[in-house]
Amino acid sequence: MPLSWGAVPWGLAAALTLASNHNYNVTLLETAPASSDQRQYDPTKAFLYNVNLRGQVLTRQFPDMHKKLVERSVPSGGFGTAIGGITIVPADPNEEVPLPKQSTQATQASIESDDTSHAFKSATSGEKAAGTVGYWVPRHTMVELMAECIEEHNSKDNVCRINFEMGQECLDVIPTKKRGRNCVCVIAKDSKDGSMKLHQATLVVGADGMKSRVRQCLATAPRNLWDSYRGFKPYKFNLKQWTSPASHLRIKGEMTIPNKPGMPPIITEGRQIYALRSVNTGPRSYLSLGLLPNFDNDAIRSGTSRTVRRCGSTFQKAYPRLNFGNEGGMISDEEWERFAKAEGTRFPFCQFSEGLSVYDNTGTCGVALVGDALHAFPPDIGQGVNAGLMDVVCLGRALQGRSAVTGEAASNNEPNLRANLERYQRNHAPETAALIRLSRFGAPYQYKQPHRADRLLLKLWTLNVAMRLLMNKLTLGLVQKPAILLVQDSSLTFRQVMRRADMTTAGLKATALACVGLYLQRFLAHLHQLAAMLACNEVIVFIDNPAHFPDMSVTYTARARASFALSPSESAQLFNQLPHRLDFALFSASRSTAQLSHRKICDNRGGSRQCSQDSLDCVRNRSHIGRNPLVLVASV
Repeated sequence: MPLSWGAVPWGLAAALTLASNHNYNVTLLETAPASSDQRQYDPTKAFLYNVNLRGQVLTRQFPDMHKKLVERSVPSGGFGTAIGGITIVPADPNEEVPLPKQSTQATQASIESDDTSHAFKSATSGEKAAGTVGYWVPRHTMVELMAECIEEHNSKDNVCRINFEMGQECLDVIPTKKRGRNCVCVIAKDSKDGSMKLHQATLVVGADGMKSRVRQCLATAPRNLWDSYRGFKPYKFNLKQWTSPASHLRIKGEMTIPNKPGMPPIITEGRQIYALRSVNTGPRSYLSLGLLPNFDNDAIRSGTSRTVRRCGSTFQKAYPRLNFGNEGGMISDEEWERFAKAEGTRFPFCQFSEGLSVYDNTGTCGVALVGDALHAFPPDIGQGVNAGLMDVVCLGRALQGRSAVTGEAASNNEPNLRANLERYQRNHAPETAALIRLSRFGAPYQYKQPHRADRLLLKLWTLNVAMRLLMNKLTLGLVQKPAILLVQDSSLTFRQVMRRADMTTAGLKATALACVGLYLQRFLAHLHQLAAMLACNEVIVFIDNPAHFPDMSVTYTARARASFALSPSESAQLFNQLPHRLDFALFSASRSTAQLSHRKICDNRGGSRQCSQDSLDCVRNRSHIGRNPLVLVASV
């Protein structure tokens, strides 16, 4: 019997997938105590998910789940924006608040209709017309609709059951035997009475978050404990971590927004995204408040902002348009106190585990990781919940003997758990590594971090994105778009996204290296010519039109490589001084340079001297020489 740990969306999805598609009786364990209702709003976990087309690969496997998602969410367009767009509320209370865009007919139909089935049909039929690519849904609502799907599944006859147990703390995960066959034993502790319980399973799915106890047990297990498990290496389950510019940033209902004097206030619409600008614009005092969409207009709206001290007074000074800190304000003193004392949640490292699964040699049992237990990253690229749901999809495909990434039938399809979990490891591990690379460089500076280095890097990142976009347009798509735009295409895997981005990066690097190489080639050639010139103590000056000499602009050339433009006065001054300081010679050279076949030239005093071969070669190799130029060879 499989066991799934974690009542998060991907843990619930894993349990439902195993029971519905693979005919397993599943035990679903959750660390949170039974007294906590994961379906209710919790301000410490007030996340909003944007389930895009990647995450919908899983929800569409269960029609009832997808129907519930559409009915209880707000449709979004590209980049997670609401269909109605974003309303920017200016900081100056004397400025008028712009009216939000009207929702599409399909969206309006889903709002106004009391018939939920009609609303679902209206919303889904208008997806393409509205440009819908995702759905905004609160975390507790996502958990609620998945839990309802599990309850509906258990209510059916002749189906495999999903047993849900709360308040179970994972103590250890060890291999054992049951009736002579290998299995995995999970030792759990009941948080209510402290009793121990052993769960023996053929498959354990770790979906227990960033601090996954399942993964930690594998990473710290003695290697000889898992001797019968092929290729087990504990170090692969240690997290590989990178610090993103967004890592460690801290993230801490119907609302009326006052309009400019003389104008009626704006009643916020739950399906609309609002960005409230503050009067603080400095790099360290900047404050911006965003209200994310919510299907229920009477529900508490989730917002995002930066942590500040003296919350009430600080918000009131930053937002004079709103009543935050005054008596009878929008937020009570008790809520301000709770908000100020709350530890909040920090954005995680960009991290992942190289190990995705463990499987025994007999193909009878194993362990697999999905969701945050496998990878975690800041919400910059908007792929957190979608990546977790895709983990479940890929695991389900692998357990069916198909490619975890493409879903195509595998060429070496062995009907046992070892081969399937090995396929999950082999196919999906590169996807996970590519996802973490994308999260590190996708859009980490969108939070306007105040440090000078981050502000500079934000400008460089913006320049990089703009340059790639421009090159993509100019080359008609030959140069790929930036990775943050490529990831919006759900038909591309994360590996394909990074490969295309890397191709552009490689092209830009090759171009930059070629330019540097050409410059260095010219520079080194100039140094070589300069060294030769200094060795023979000679300088060459070409005058393309001797008739105008010396009242003309000439180019002073060292070995015909380094040129310096001189004004007429500077050239006259130069040649007036040369006879007194230099021993030089003037002669005419035709294009064929026949007269340069000998090395002896006459100087201005009637004598002759030997001209170096380097000087003669320099004159012969000058391709842009005039028909009868005046050539001056001066010895220092």
